[in-house]
Amino acid sequence: MTIERRSFLRGAVAVPAAGVLSAGAVGAAGAVGAAGTATAEAERAALPAPPEWLSGLPDDTPVQRLTLPGTHNSGARHGGPWTECQNTSIGTQLESGIRFLDIRCRAFEGSFAIHHGAYYQHLNFDDVLGSCRDFLSRHPSETVLMRVKQEYSEESAEEFRRLFDGYLDGKGWRSLFRLDSTLPTLGAARGKVVLLGDSDGLPGVRYGNTELFNIQDEYMAEPGRKYELVAAHFRKAVDSPGKLFTNYVSTAALLPPRSTSDTLNPRVKALLSGDEGGGWSGLGIVPMDYPNVNGMAEALIQHNAALARA
Repeated sequence: MTIERRSFLRGAVAVPAAGVLSAGAVGAAGAVGAAGTATAEAERAALPAPPEWLSGLPDDTPVQRLTLPGTHNSGARHGGPWTECQNTSIGTQLESGIRFLDIRCRAFEGSFAIHHGAYYQHLNFDDVLGSCRDFLSRHPSETVLMRVKQEYSEESAEEFRRLFDGYLDGKGWRSLFRLDSTLPTLGAARGKVVLLGDSDGLPGVRYGNTELFNIQDEYMAEPGRKYELVAAHFRKAVDSPGKLFTNYVSTAALLPPRSTSDTLNPRVKALLSGDEGGGWSGLGIVPMDYPNVNGMAEALIQHNAALARA
């Protein structure tokens, strides 16, 4: 997060001209419509329910071919309207189908406190990891991709790594993580938290490595402009697959996150379910603010249905 961002946180269906269809034409149109509806319903049913939706996909699927709903600033539920980005707990997010968490850790008194800017979120790293462990214990077919970065502290990368290692070994969390530096297949990731390290020296996949990631995160674009950026990045993911695309729907744009999400999320959902976007797949990670308000996780999950049928 930039210094400027920290400072900010502180402070009619048309009637056809041809006229009325004949009874036969109406019947044919109705049959086509019924078939289309049946196909859409079959596709929606192709994947299991949100808590275990990854169980319907093959083990050999590379994670960069998935469409993974995520939350931006996943632990940010306190501090007022300018700071809050979510209204559900980490555990509830995971149960709803979220598979990417954006975890911001303040190095404080030898441990990690979860922050958004200056605001402590009444949550510590142990709490986050405990929620992931409990979820994955219940649903071992799933995985969680977790970005970990330093927030509101300026410890050296070495000290941040030392504290992280204390969680791995001193507190016994190593077995929860997949710490390899390469992007895994789904089978290799199941039951694990795949670490996306966003601090020099952290193990795991290096978040932001341009050889692996293609990231759109214009967090101060106003909603209209942000929508165009999101749509363009989706198109790029579809047209040029290979990297793990990450497409932040979230933006601040001098308005509270809830306000911008209420504008952005319905537009993005309409794009994903419309004529252009309805057949897209391989969209990568899609972090959002308040995705539960508009059913965004469910809408994104369905873009994996083609993988289930492959």
